[in-house]
Amino acid sequence: MSIKSKVIKFIQVITHPTLVRFSILFSIYTFLLGLVIGVIIATIFGPEGYTMTNNYISDLGSIRYTPAPFILDIIAMVTAPFTMPIFFNLTKSILIGTWDKIFTKETSIGKKIYYSIIWISAILGLISLLAGSVGLFGIGLFSEDRTTELNLHFTFSIVVFAGLVFGSLFSGFAILLKKTIVPRILGIYMMIAPFTAALLFIFSQPPLTKQYMEWWMLFSILFWMVPGALLMYKKLMSEKY
Repeated sequence: MSIKSKVIKFIQVITHPTLVRFSILFSIYTFLLGLVIGVIIATIFGPEGYTMTNNYISDLGSIRYTPAPFILDIIAMVTAPFTMPIFFNLTKSILIGTWDKIFTKETSIGKKIYYSIIWISAILGLISLLAGSVGLFGIGLFSEDRTTELNLHFTFSIVVFAGLVFGSLFSGFAILLKKTIVPRILGIYMMIAPFTAALLFIFSQPPLTKQYMEWWMLFSILFWMVPGALLMYKKLMSEKY
């Protein structure tokens, strides 16, 4: 089997409607419910009084701030692999038809360039989003309490947010240029909100703490991921396989 055939087979498997539908529901319910429970436990029973304005998200994975640090670790590691089929399916929906447009002789040079930009943006978006998935798994595996001398937790924290922010930017740009299962208005949001939140986090000034802006960076990402995933789920449910 050629490399091209293996790639096609892999994409068919990882974007199978049943797997994508399960991944959407599992990821949303597991991550959001686990995050809410983790925050509640840390806020009520945490030894230092956990708050979103004074504590980073990663503090939910440390025994110093919560009696149940395993909650964040588990939801991060368990959810991460199931975000990948969603990201692949999103990219697949963007790329459908672009390859033929680029390499068909009848297509004008202008359209070839236009669809090439879409293709490049979508691929860069996929790579970035998958890096975010790897980072999400990493922050659970190497929590604040298991960060090691290499400070791997901090490294994976950068990977997860940088991956998801740039993934939002590139994928949002591709969605803006091409009609997909995700509305163009959401594509515009993807380009602006997560990147703006990331800049505010990096250059945060009082009274906005870095801890608070990190939470908003997460919310800005979830605000497109959850609706986008649910729209994807709705479309997959309406189609017969």
